[in-house]
Amino acid sequence: MSFKIKRNIWRKFILYGLLYIITAFIIFSVLVLHPSQHNILPWLRSIIIIFATVLLTKYFTYMVISPWYDVWRFWKYRIRLRSKVKAYKPKVSIMIPAWNEEVGIIATIESLLKSSYRNTELVIVNDGSTDNSDTIIKRFIARYRGDIDIVYHYQENGGKGSALNTAISLSHGDILISIDADCAVTPHTIDRFVRYFADPKVMAAVGNVKIGNTGSVIGVIQYLEFLFSFYFKKADSLFNAIYIIGGAAGAFRREVFEQIGGYSVGNITEDIELSMRIQDAGMKIIYASDAIVYTEGASDLAGLRKQRLRWKRGRFQTFQNFRHLFFSTNSKHQKVLTCCVLPLAMIGDLQLFLEPLFLIFLYIYSFLTKDYSSFISGIIVVTTMFFIQVLFDDRKNRSWSFYVLFPIGWMLFYLTTIVEYSALVKSSWMYLRRQEVTWQRWKRKGVMSDA
Repeated sequence: MSFKIKRNIWRKFILYGLLYIITAFIIFSVLVLHPSQHNILPWLRSIIIIFATVLLTKYFTYMVISPWYDVWRFWKYRIRLRSKVKAYKPKVSIMIPAWNEEVGIIATIESLLKSSYRNTELVIVNDGSTDNSDTIIKRFIARYRGDIDIVYHYQENGGKGSALNTAISLSHGDILISIDADCAVTPHTIDRFVRYFADPKVMAAVGNVKIGNTGSVIGVIQYLEFLFSFYFKKADSLFNAIYIIGGAAGAFRREVFEQIGGYSVGNITEDIELSMRIQDAGMKIIYASDAIVYTEGASDLAGLRKQRLRWKRGRFQTFQNFRHLFFSTNSKHQKVLTCCVLPLAMIGDLQLFLEPLFLIFLYIYSFLTKDYSSFISGIIVVTTMFFIQVLFDDRKNRSWSFYVLFPIGWMLFYLTTIVEYSALVKSSWMYLRRQEVTWQRWKRKGVMSDA
């Protein structure tokens, strides 16, 4: 074992141990210490209760609704549409936009070529890469002797939206699936994407994205975060309230692009913009929880900050462009989306903006009154949700060692909160000054480098 690997293991061991000590101290304080009364702080307690209640109520609601997604999926696709699913074998075009992805793109291509669903083609668009990806891809295609067609095109740099639009124009499939060039799929991912389109009402689907590089603390935090957020998509799917189809794992009928056009080339989060446009057109988007795609998360804090800045800035821009969807009374728009999910997303940003102040209040109040019940509530909710998700959704994909992280997951999320807060403040400032950001770029290691 190399010195670098040993050092990383010791760093994680020390960090996790410290977080366990803090968590144990809080639990011990609740059990042993008796809260004292401070009449000068009733307003502070009220603020904490209101803030925590809003946050925990949202999580609890999703926790109750999300399990019903599995019941719905089993009934619809294993019972009601079983014969249609077996007979439905459309041509599938897998679109891979690439920009300076020499490290991982061959692994992405190889994983797709191992798919159990063979009626496919790969459409790779190199968007003006300046590294060796063009040479690497051409060399791979020249050696390839399989039965899946590979279409490769190099173009001048125009952005991810432009690359995807080129891929659409070069594709021949009835179903188009977008996969990022730093991803890897399971042999059954494409097949599981396709089965959802056996329902003619389904126009788009978002896959289950998981972080593949979990060898570092940053990777572990992103893994837990993705596990959390994609579990929530189950509830959103039941109400057709999904408004983000990530570029790493999105599937569409060709009619979507024929009816509403291709990807935006002026929006830095072209995937969110397209998703909102699909909802605006009254089309149905579902969550394909069993269509698993592994992606390479940011490998360091700087890369994570760049990524989240782009997401925040792009979402601001998209929400402004589709502000008519908020509280829309149009019959083709889903009311759960327009009246609940989208407004709550904006409230969530406001809540995030106030969170540092809230945390200061919370810590002051807890130390003065010796009342750590708010911390315990958060620990219980976060731990329970992680346990349920891994037990039922991720049992085939994650080792049992991850269960030891659940009691301290609430502390690990503080790092994400800091990054998200920084991205929110900076993107708000950039929005006011009408500044833009481009494709994020961080040092790639390859999606399965830590496996």
